[in-house]
Amino acid sequence: MNIRKNLVSTDKYRLKCPYPMVAEFITVHNTANDASADNEIRYMISNDREVSFHYAIDDKEVVQGLPLNRNGWHAGDGANGDGNRKSIGIEICYSKSGGVRWEFAKTNAIRFIAMLLKERNWGVDRLRQHYDWSRKNCPHRLRAEGWQRFVDAIRKELNGTISTPAPVPPASTPPPAPSPGIYTGSSLVDYLKSIRKPSDFISRSALAKQYGISNYSGTAEQNMRLLNLLRSSTVKPQSPAPKPQQSKPSGYNGASLVDYLKSIKVDSSFANRSRLAARNGIKNYIGTAGQNLRLLKILRGF
Repeated sequence: MNIRKNLVSTDKYRLKCPYPMVAEFITVHNTANDASADNEIRYMISNDREVSFHYAIDDKEVVQGLPLNRNGWHAGDGANGDGNRKSIGIEICYSKSGGVRWEFAKTNAIRFIAMLLKERNWGVDRLRQHYDWSRKNCPHRLRAEGWQRFVDAIRKELNGTISTPAPVPPASTPPPAPSPGIYTGSSLVDYLKSIRKPSDFISRSALAKQYGISNYSGTAEQNMRLLNLLRSSTVKPQSPAPKPQQSKPSGYNGASLVDYLKSIKVDSSFANRSRLAARNGIKNYIGTAGQNLRLLKILRGF
């Protein structure tokens, strides 16, 4: 992850960052468009509007536009509000359309924000949403995905329990064009189907292990990382990829989620099923037949 500065001219301090600041918080935003961090900062420091923020983060880099000892106009709580006068404003890019670039930008943001917190001996209690200051629905995509999930990921990074660099191809080497008929979206299951590989949970777990992803449970982040590794022409698996028939040893083909999890030797308790449901986009899991069947289909790759 590259971190660089493109600071606003001192001639524009009166407009963009007129007050000295000793930061007490970090405020997170989504740009609500699909521009890069470089473009966001360039536009911010060049226009004549009283809108400003300290950092923009995309899938490749972090770009700083304001000095950290000056305030920014990003929180919407007025000239004397703590959001504008006491917080570091961070914009995460590519939130409009989502997809692969968004996932990588979010991962870079998790790592960078954890770094800022660690430098200041702060905890995640210093994090704020734009919404907290002015009730604007921002960061819109993080709020839709679950703000607490984002905070928890930063906490884990801060505590050193995870390290998840975004696997971005070198800027000088464009990715190879996809072969005709191969899926180009951001779903791991659909990609595996497009290349005629088994997409059930067992096969994905085996692939994850071979590509160095431990404790695979089907989270969006794990799936995105595995998808990128599978698409890369330079990364090779640590051992031969599983054959399609490897997913059959359990022999269970019924409609019981609990029995299926037992057959593949995965914890089938309600607590673990709740975690699997949340990681696969099933909200408010209470173990209904409909929820169980939906989760069963997802884990099997249907």
